[in-house]
Amino acid sequence: MVTDGVSDAWHRDLVSPMLARWGRAMPVAIVHLLPHRLWSRGGMGVCQTVLTPPGPLRPNGTYDVRSADVLLDPEEAEGLTAGAVPVPVLELQDRWFGWWASLVTGVGGVARKAAVVLARDEPRPADADTEARVERSAREKVQQFHSSASPPAFRLATLLAAVPVDVGVARTLQAELVPGSGPDHLAEVFTSGLLERARDGTPWDRAQWEFAGHVRQLLLRGARRSDTAHAVISASRRFGDQKPVLVRLQAALAAPDATPDPALPAATPAEIALERDLMRALSGPYLSRADRLESRIAGIGQLGDRTSTSIPAVSDTMSQELKPMGSSSEPESVVRPDARTVDISPSSSEAPPALRTKVVREVADMTSRSVRRSGDEAPPVWGAVPPKNPNFTGRRELLDQLGERLGAGTTAVLPAALHGMGGIGKTQMAVEYIYRHLQDYDIVWWIQATQPTQIRKSLTELAQHLRLPGADEAITAVPAVREALRLGRPYRRWLLVFDSAEDPEMVRPFFPVDGPGQILVTSRNPGWAGIARPLEVAVFQRDESKNLLSLRRSGLADEDSDLIAEKLGDLPLAVEQAAAWLAETGMPAEEYLRLFDEKVTEILDTSAPSDYEVSVAAAWNVSFDELSSRSPAAHQLLQVCAFFAPEPISRSLFAGVRGISVAPELDSALRDPMRLGRAIRDINRYGLAKIDHRSDTLLLHRLVQLVLRNRMGAQDRMEMRHGAHLLLANLDPNDPASPQTWSRYQEILPHIYDTELTECTDPWVRQLVINLCKFLYHWGDHQGALALAERAVKAWATDREARVVRGEEPAEDPPLLELSASERLAFFQWVVGRYNDAAEVAKETRRRYVEAVGPDREETLNAQLTYALILKARGEFAEARNRNREIYEKAVALFGDDDPITLGAAHELIVALLLTGEYEAARDLAEETHRQRAEIFGFDNDNTIGTEVVFVLARRELGHYPWARIEMQRIAERAEQLYGGDSVGTLRRRYFESVACRKDGDHVAAFELSGDALKKFRARYGNNHPNAMACALGHSIDLRHARRFADARALGEEVYDLYRENLGEKHPHTLSAQLDLGVTLRLGGDPASARVVDEKALAGMRETLGEDHPNTMVCGIDLASDLFALDRVGEAAALDADLLDRARRVLGEDHPTTLAVQLNRSLDLRALGETAEADALYDDALTRYRLVLGENHPGTESALRSVRADCDIDPMPL
Repeated sequence: MVTDGVSDAWHRDLVSPMLARWGRAMPVAIVHLLPHRLWSRGGMGVCQTVLTPPGPLRPNGTYDVRSADVLLDPEEAEGLTAGAVPVPVLELQDRWFGWWASLVTGVGGVARKAAVVLARDEPRPADADTEARVERSAREKVQQFHSSASPPAFRLATLLAAVPVDVGVARTLQAELVPGSGPDHLAEVFTSGLLERARDGTPWDRAQWEFAGHVRQLLLRGARRSDTAHAVISASRRFGDQKPVLVRLQAALAAPDATPDPALPAATPAEIALERDLMRALSGPYLSRADRLESRIAGIGQLGDRTSTSIPAVSDTMSQELKPMGSSSEPESVVRPDARTVDISPSSSEAPPALRTKVVREVADMTSRSVRRSGDEAPPVWGAVPPKNPNFTGRRELLDQLGERLGAGTTAVLPAALHGMGGIGKTQMAVEYIYRHLQDYDIVWWIQATQPTQIRKSLTELAQHLRLPGADEAITAVPAVREALRLGRPYRRWLLVFDSAEDPEMVRPFFPVDGPGQILVTSRNPGWAGIARPLEVAVFQRDESKNLLSLRRSGLADEDSDLIAEKLGDLPLAVEQAAAWLAETGMPAEEYLRLFDEKVTEILDTSAPSDYEVSVAAAWNVSFDELSSRSPAAHQLLQVCAFFAPEPISRSLFAGVRGISVAPELDSALRDPMRLGRAIRDINRYGLAKIDHRSDTLLLHRLVQLVLRNRMGAQDRMEMRHGAHLLLANLDPNDPASPQTWSRYQEILPHIYDTELTECTDPWVRQLVINLCKFLYHWGDHQGALALAERAVKAWATDREARVVRGEEPAEDPPLLELSASERLAFFQWVVGRYNDAAEVAKETRRRYVEAVGPDREETLNAQLTYALILKARGEFAEARNRNREIYEKAVALFGDDDPITLGAAHELIVALLLTGEYEAARDLAEETHRQRAEIFGFDNDNTIGTEVVFVLARRELGHYPWARIEMQRIAERAEQLYGGDSVGTLRRRYFESVACRKDGDHVAAFELSGDALKKFRARYGNNHPNAMACALGHSIDLRHARRFADARALGEEVYDLYRENLGEKHPHTLSAQLDLGVTLRLGGDPASARVVDEKALAGMRETLGEDHPNTMVCGIDLASDLFALDRVGEAAALDADLLDRARRVLGEDHPTTLAVQLNRSLDLRALGETAEADALYDDALTRYRLVLGENHPGTESALRSVRADCDIDPMPL
């Protein structure tokens, strides 16, 4: 039966009697058209069971069936399956069909886990509680969908929220705006519960669908405004002649005030509500239209609660959770088209013909382009630029000089640098320059440059905004975006601003080189003068100070302005704060100067700061004192924020806080969104922080943070810093491997070091640190993960040792979090190639785990697996195999053979067996492990695919070349569907496919595959990455088969040097590269050099792997051919004789390596005149070549010409 499982018949269980009847007569299965993860969305009740068929081709009704739900007690489990006919449910994938075929045709008595429908003769009774269930709120629905949906499905839902919905519209938006998505993502949206189908009898594929309750408004909050506009344009272009509402929406985008407002009966109430929601989501110039529509809705009196705009607490809880990737600080004009270029067909709208245009341009167009815009319209690509300061004054000469420096040419010249002391206005100058030169750039991207992780985060977001290949991971996104900017594609006119870039050596590697755009740096470090075109920013001129004061406080006497400016030392930050205070309070200048002098005295009595620090502290302390008395909660909120990084702080940090205590008044505000809103408004009133409502963030200047911290006593500082720790930990989604949670970790990321997060002893905070390390690794920032793990391990070990000295209780006993961080540290050291350090840390961590919790805990086994991984990297394959076997056997004994922990241990053992050349054992274990992982996790699970890959590798090394090629091609194609064409998972499988093609004799396909994979590997990961080195080695072999010996030698020598540098002289993979280079040297005409190289490789292989390892035998085969080429036939014959006996014993008589040495041995004998034995060996070898490799394989064709066989080594993955 083939079904999507969503019809009413499934919900009412009407199909069950038919399935039960069929299942008693014959083998039956259900083929589900949706992927496994979506089965629960329909009405099909799928259960996990264990099936045992009595024999082949038996009806389902004869199967023994037991529930696999471990949460059921025995009686419940028995009652669940009693009298039921189990019908397996399959995905529409060949692997699922293969599983079912093996179930139906296999031998009886073998138990298999299966997802089934338990069919009975009567439909199951309707759930009596169904009617009584409480309907979830719109917020709960969207939150649930956002947490569980795939990224393409969630993006599609946010796009559909902008338009009237039917299946045709959804398919159009999916095709144009969600590339790479498929029918399963469409089904994911329509079965999510967010949409309700109109009950008018129209078939589902033509019916109108409506978003339930406030769902539409919430989804629009989670979308970029540019994407929302693009959805309207795309839908209108395709369906405008059928749906006039789309044409009106498009016209309103172009001219919100000029386009007539909709009215009954031309527009339905629902259409008016849709337009209102759309206008409100776009905000800016569209808000006035939204307000008019709201008034019209209220007048209609027909829409009821369904269209009300009141969404309680949405902004406090949803805006950050649904925040789209990229900047939310884009100006409103980003989505506003130029009305002069719009053109709408008169036949479909009352809007004039001049109103239709392509408003939203495709950023992913990889041809260089420049976009003409009006002077106040933001560039197409706009990221994290702070809002324009309406009170900016003066600096005209400096702005002119900055324009000259940025207009001097490409980034090859040098970046421009604004430098000066803190609070001098460097950032404000950069912001003002940008808003005055919007028309000069197509990309403006603001980068907080205090830490490498923040720069990688920002550049990764830019890569995603440009839709560059590899944009999902920092390790690939950063080089991709630097290259795109260097080439000027898709845009040539770009400006990158590196704000607060205090360390030139840290920041400069992130600069695009020789590109057509510009770079602007702001820094307190005058050292930029030597490597940039510097522009020093000094204090205000006196007139500039007085202008700013009078701008904010009208009526201020000139002499009073002069006195205040003098007191403040003309420091812009202090002048701005004084102006805000005077404007808010209306205090006379004389009173303000008296308070200011009191604060200066207090500061000088307690410290000896620099002159400019005195003016800042005094000016701000006047405001802080007033705030602490009027709004203690607001003051305490500022105190906590003083310990975050001087970057925009997301309001989500303070929303939904439970079970945390920081300070009494602040605690109350954190639990009450209304009080929290009042506290933030109080901060804003006094100008104590910059509030950005577009990004829902607040920002404190670093000097203001310093003043706040200096005002606190030691105990208060400790408590407020700890409060910052707890607020960050409260934001932890505790799922660092899931891309859906990465935006949350990116919010936390900037504050790791400023808050001194690693110094905290709270277990939840320490778990956050570990999760941040894991996030950085999965996100692709391996160096960032390593640095944070090193810092955490050092801090936690220091704390533990200090407590011992002081005789205090440890922060945790046993120290499981510290050990977890240590285990991750060893892994990250392995990732970046610090193998000796990794081995030392892993060994000590394993010892401490055994000491702390014993050898049988899951944590101990994980630490042992990490240690075994590092042994492989060091080339100690046999020791790694022994360790992995011990771990696997222990896991089987402790957890069973199908537990995920055991399966993970089994996979690592398979890898070790491949490295030690035990291919049959690896194949057998891989086949069983893959079957178990597929049953538990599904066929498309990353772990399942990983085990399937090593299974194919094992069979490939056993000589099953045609099968391995077909299977690896299928896996690579599936990986491309799942992960994208340029992901590391796909590239790695394409490389494996290239090796399989070469071994199967298709050298042309192998050459193309390895060349393409190598180019992408090196572009994204550099030459030293393990995958890049292995792929380069394979491509050097492919170059040799193409008879490009000079190129093959050059690349082979380069790869050999890389392996020596990264893994060491005696590592088996280094020796493999050495051996492959030797073959190239001989075939390129230098057998003498080849002999020297291959002799060293053989000696190394014998020492590290042993005589019987297949790679050692391959070295011997090639060395014998070197000797033969040098006319040392007797030595070659003796070596080949030994190798033939060894290969037959280890690999079998029909293995391609055995056939190679048998062919060569026959040619040795023929050269020595032993014709009879030579002919017998040759004829047998040729017959076997034809049977094993086929008549047309290059190896067979070479054997027919009596050409000696060469062998290569493709290193196994570590």
